[in-house]
Amino acid sequence: MAESRAQTAISQKPIRAPRGPALSCKGWQQEAALRMLINSVDPSVAEHPKELVVSGGIGKMARDWPAFHAIVTALQTLEDGQTFVIHSGEPGPILQTNVDAPRVLIVNSTLSALSQVLHSAEIERAIPTQATGKAANWMFTGPSSALPETYETFRAAARKHFGASLAGRLVVASGMGGMGGAQALAATLNGAAFLGIDADAERIKRRVKAGYCEVMVNNLDEALRILKNAVRKREPASVGVIGNAAEIVPELAHRGVLPNFLTDQTPADDPLAYIPQGLTMAQSDELRERDPSAYRERALNSIATQVRAMLELREMGAVVFEFGNGMRAQAFARGVSDAYKIPDFVSEYLLPDLEQGRGLLTVVGLSGDVDDLARIDSLFSQLFPHSELRQWITIARKRPSPGLPARNCWMRADEAIKLLRAINDLVARREVKAPVAMGRCIRQKRGESWPSGQAAAQAINSAMSERALADWPGLPALLDVASGASWLAVRVNGATDESWEQSASFAVVAEGKPKTAERIERLLTNDFASVVSRFAPPSQNPG
Repeated sequence: MAESRAQTAISQKPIRAPRGPALSCKGWQQEAALRMLINSVDPSVAEHPKELVVSGGIGKMARDWPAFHAIVTALQTLEDGQTFVIHSGEPGPILQTNVDAPRVLIVNSTLSALSQVLHSAEIERAIPTQATGKAANWMFTGPSSALPETYETFRAAARKHFGASLAGRLVVASGMGGMGGAQALAATLNGAAFLGIDADAERIKRRVKAGYCEVMVNNLDEALRILKNAVRKREPASVGVIGNAAEIVPELAHRGVLPNFLTDQTPADDPLAYIPQGLTMAQSDELRERDPSAYRERALNSIATQVRAMLELREMGAVVFEFGNGMRAQAFARGVSDAYKIPDFVSEYLLPDLEQGRGLLTVVGLSGDVDDLARIDSLFSQLFPHSELRQWITIARKRPSPGLPARNCWMRADEAIKLLRAINDLVARREVKAPVAMGRCIRQKRGESWPSGQAAAQAINSAMSERALADWPGLPALLDVASGASWLAVRVNGATDESWEQSASFAVVAEGKPKTAERIERLLTNDFASVVSRFAPPSQNPG
């Protein structure tokens, strides 16, 4: 349901997370949650802050602005020993628990895949799409949140296909929003010449301003001229071209321009956020407002057109993969029967990392002072003198995160434990000006982007039934509660009948207390064990 004008008016004034050592809540766990929530919708961080959209089209932080402000008020009144419950973007009750329990529990529309296949129409009527697509991870810091995973994906792809380097290779990807905006930098860090496509010029401008993409151009010819030269010289380069992916990707196939890698991070999981071919941004906005059903139909047809072109380029020799936006499922539902010839990036490239418990760690200086982050960065050379993490920090420093100063790294659990204990010691010695929030998110299970057009009789078989179970990430989340998370979230990203992905994330606040150090080690150790057990053969798990 769309917000009323009165509700929207509440959001007109940009908001910014509090800085400094003074509390606006009754404890640092609550304060950290408050600052991270507000930071996620900071205009410098969020994709569409006035609509509470963090990334893509359905990555909202609350159902609407009244709900957002109610959540803020609840956090400010929340006592130690209480837990605040949030469900599908709506504030729930504040319950009496204990000081070791999480201060906030967030659950976001955890529909199982099977229920989406069999009952999507009923669910859609009962729970409007806008209410089911919330992003529950309050540790979002803009494209820097996606950069480590995107970098590792391209790096793994380079190892698999091109001898560990993308030098002299052309990478093409559509979508340069909150998550897709990391692709240009991730590709060039791996040596590639990168072509990014987005219909929204403002998205490309933001990526250029932040140093993630080098240049923006208005037409494909100019982009290809720049990149052809970079490929010839085997030099990294990145160009963002203003254009519609459903038009430009088929044009590449028509011209015989063959990318070495081709992927996509348009908001295909939410057709109302995907720009249909043949429409300007203004025309898209007008049609979406006037006739959302017609808009959705045009968007789905455009997604199908784009996927057909991706398959054509795949047949010509390009390495093509889906980057987690449910595009294959949308195209399959629109009659592209071979859409699933395109593999997903997790099973194709990241699975070995996930099996070892590697994943994203986000560290945020709650003081807002960049000197605190610099002090945290100095720990990497001390703790990991022979690790690639030192090189990563050098790279990350050159492109600071917007909003509160943050550092995002792709780390093993044992590395994360060592780092977070050291950060807690910094807080205890008052070498930083305020406590530090630390978040961990490892993909517990990736949905296979349900082909929702299949008949129910086809869907119900043993393999699909196993994938339909929603045990993961529910079990690790329960373990995080018992292990001492400051707050945690269980969510389904892209929770439509076409695509789904389950994930869990937790945060812990380094307050400098000995008890915090114990919680950090317990949380990370147990989280690592749960992830490894997810991928281990049954015979290797204790009975």
